[in-house]
Amino acid sequence: MQFQVPQYIDIEDKVIGPLTIKQFLYIAIAGAIIFILHSFLNLFVTIVLAIPIAIITFALAFIKVHNQPFINVIKNFLGFLKKPDFYVWKKPVGSIKEKTPEIIKKSLDRGSGQGKIKPVAKENLQEIGWKVEIEK
Repeated sequence: MQFQVPQYIDIEDKVIGPLTIKQFLYIAIAGAIIFILHSFLNLFVTIVLAIPIAIITFALAFIKVHNQPFINVIKNFLGFLKKPDFYVWKKPVGSIKEKTPEIIKKSLDRGSGQGKIKPVAKENLQEIGWKVEIEK
């Protein structure tokens, strides 16, 4: 039995003309707010208050930053202001060679039957040490 897999699931449906439901609701709510302002305030104050409302509405309805809706950008910004991350880099006290561990392999000495432990130096050990220190 074969099933048809939906293709464009990340694209919202255009319901009201060329607008999605979210875009239409943003514009409708902003229009209602501006209409209420116009009914209670004079024309100059209404225009002064309507311009920022229209700019914010346009940004919420149509602007995307890195394929993310503008409302997500605002949420992430407010979350960052609420709890910013604070990174501190600690400079190593000694040289890297002093801090890097040695890899120890157990090699069997066939003559005596006992295993000897000897350190084996690796070329990439210093690079791995740098990566560990930087990624902390």
